[in-house]
Amino acid sequence: MQKKIIAGLVILILAVSVLAGFIFMEPSPEEPLIMQNIVIQPDGTIYPSNAPIQREDNSYTFTSNIYGTIRIQKSNIILNGAGFTLSGPYNGSQVDVWVVGDGPAQSPDLVAEYIIGIDIGARDVEGLVIENINVKNFSIGMYMWTKNNTVTHNSVSESIVGIMLSGTNTTITSNYLSNNKQGLFFGFNGNETIPEDIIVHHNAFEHNINQISGCFCEEYPEDEEIHTWDDGEEGNYWSDYNGTDADNDGRGDTPYIIDPLNQDRYPLMRNPFK
Repeated sequence: MQKKIIAGLVILILAVSVLAGFIFMEPSPEEPLIMQNIVIQPDGTIYPSNAPIQREDNSYTFTSNIYGTIRIQKSNIILNGAGFTLSGPYNGSQVDVWVVGDGPAQSPDLVAEYIIGIDIGARDVEGLVIENINVKNFSIGMYMWTKNNTVTHNSVSESIVGIMLSGTNTTITSNYLSNNKQGLFFGFNGNETIPEDIIVHHNAFEHNINQISGCFCEEYPEDEEIHTWDDGEEGNYWSDYNGTDADNDGRGDTPYIIDPLNQDRYPLMRNPFK
C-alpha cells in the first residue's frame, strides 16, 4: 500500500523513547508509585538486578506485576509475562501531546511525552518472542521496530497505541487489543508498502477507536496485492464487524474491510478471549 506516513514520526518516537531512562511518579493518596525502568542488557543481565523478572538462559519471566517500562537490548530472547501486568502512568489524557495517527497537521507546539511499555533498545536486536503479558496504560504498549519478532498471547489495552509495528518479518497472533485509541499501528516510514512478511491473525480487536491504522492512502497502485489479515482459513475478531454467519462455521460470510488494500477475508464471529 502506498502511503503518506507521517514524516519523521518513527524517528520522533525513537527519540522520545529515551524517556525510559527517567523516573516517573504517579500520585497516590498514600505514597507515590515509583516507575521501574527495566533493561535487559546486551549481555543478558537485568538492570536493576532486583527487578521482578527471573532469567533462565534466554527466557525472562515476570514474577509479579510491574509498574514501569522494559527495554530489550539482547536478541533471540523470550519475554514471558506469566499472566502478570506491565502498566504505565497513561490515564487517557492527551493534552498538549502529539498524537500518533493524527497526521502532520498538528500544532508544532505540541509536546511529545511518550512512554513505551516494551521497547527495543537497538536496531540489531531481533528474534524476540513477547508473550503472556498484560500491557496497559502507555503511550505505546509495545513498539516492535526491528525484524524477526513474534508477539503472541498478550493483552494490550487502554493506551494511545496498543502495538506499533515498523519491523519486517513480524508475527502478531492470538493477542487481545482493546480500548486503545489505535489498536495496531503500522509505522513504516516513507512511501512504502506494508511488507508481505507481516502476519496478523487470530487476534481480537475490541473497541479500539481505530482497530488497525497508520496510513493515509491517496492512491492505490494497480500492481499491489490486497493485504489479507488472516491465515487463509481464519482471521481476527473485530468488535465493529457487522456481517453474518449463515453457515455457522464461526467465520463471517463477508470480509472485514479496513480499506481497499487491507481486509480480513475470514473474520471471526466470536471473541476467543471471552
